[in-house]
Amino acid sequence: MRTYEAMVIVDSSLEEGDVQKAVDRFLGIVTDSGGTLGAVDRWGVRKFAYEIDHKNEGYYFVAAFSATQDTIDQLNQTLRVSDEFIRGKIIRPE
Repeated sequence: MRTYEAMVIVDSSLEEGDVQKAVDRFLGIVTDSGGTLGAVDRWGVRKFAYEIDHKNEGYYFVAAFSATQDTIDQLNQTLRVSDEFIRGKIIRPE
């Protein structure tokens, strides 16, 4: 397993509980596949520098975790397909 860091933007127009469910869903994919979670930093709602998909703000969170490549593929697929996630980026910090 390798160490990764993800920054994800969730649609802030969702209800408060739905935003939390989206964050938990993302983190649950990591833990369900045998990965381990590190620090999860919830930044809250922030304004965008420019409009994304006709939205001006989103709920940001940053998560550090260890996972396999199959888990990363599944996370990327979830970020692409799910409507509640506006943007997401997963990197391997040095």
